[in-house]
Amino acid sequence: MDSAARVVHFVLANRATHWRDIERLDESRIALEPRRFVAGRNSWVAQTYVRLRSALESRGWTVTVGESFEPGSIVVVHRDDANEFATCAHASYLVVVRADRAPVAACDLAIVQNRIDNAPHERFIPLWPQPGLRQRDPSRAHTISRIAYHGRTTSAPAWFSDAAFLRALAKRGVEFEIQESRWDDYRRVDLAIAAREDSDALLATKPATKVYNAWLARVPVLAGPEPAYVEIRRGPLDFIEIRGGEDVIRAIDRLRANPALFRAMVSNGVKRGRDFSVDAIRSRWISLLEDEVLPAFSARAGDLASRRLWHLRAMAAQKALSRVHRARIAYQRWSVRNPLSPPASAARLSGERAVDNLVDIAREPIGAAD
Repeated sequence: MDSAARVVHFVLANRATHWRDIERLDESRIALEPRRFVAGRNSWVAQTYVRLRSALESRGWTVTVGESFEPGSIVVVHRDDANEFATCAHASYLVVVRADRAPVAACDLAIVQNRIDNAPHERFIPLWPQPGLRQRDPSRAHTISRIAYHGRTTSAPAWFSDAAFLRALAKRGVEFEIQESRWDDYRRVDLAIAAREDSDALLATKPATKVYNAWLARVPVLAGPEPAYVEIRRGPLDFIEIRGGEDVIRAIDRLRANPALFRAMVSNGVKRGRDFSVDAIRSRWISLLEDEVLPAFSARAGDLASRRLWHLRAMAAQKALSRVHRARIAYQRWSVRNPLSPPASAARLSGERAVDNLVDIAREPIGAAD
């Protein structure tokens, strides 16, 4: 393959406001400014550009970044920036990061955050581990005096603030800290809590980062049965499953009584975390780009400019999927708040079947140009 054809362009709609300096950044800046590289396009596109650029350039690629699509090029873009009709996106080979959004229809390949119910045109690549991750202080040994949840509290389980749970922790001399912003800091954390309550539709799109961040930080994990967590689990040492505060208390007592189990979970996490390290994820990206994307792009490069009608149809489906996704999340959240409400009507069930049909159509492999 001619090295001149190895061009990948990263689309960042917020470049002018957030990333004017991105072409001057090297990978070391991610650890120095970790909060710049979190959330949506910042974590998925800006961070991927910075982490891949040097490695790809050393392999003969040209790597660029900008606010708009580059016709006739391979483009990596977040779904939020690939959701408009009036663009020249159809003329690019589209690698669209779905993240925790609705399914992507207007793409050649979609990048997803887990392996749950993947469509034929979806490819799983883990989200990068937490930028600037700071590992647990090894001098803490098998001490358990602080447990922590790293994340926003919008989906925090109600038992986080349950009085009986907090009293049981206090009785054991254990502090529970909710770290809403310092997601990188595990230095004084003895057990990591990975638990959320939200709609099934939303949780099914989430990554397993809370689990593998803790692995990489050398902290045992107590995790709820969230789909992505269950999917990556390979054995009992990966995490202790919890469904409420009582399970957390039992896990603390068990680990305190069995320091060997604590150490085994840490050791297992070190091994499992290798598959989710920066180097491992970088290798996955490079393999995808070189082994699948580049050959497919080369085979179709001459047809990309003629795909406008296909793109318009795919965008119409994508917009519909966005509305459906939001409606499902809203309905499921309402159902949780109203568990004693009457069963769904036949009309609602019929609508759900129609939704499923739309999802199936939109998930069909993206075909040739019209």
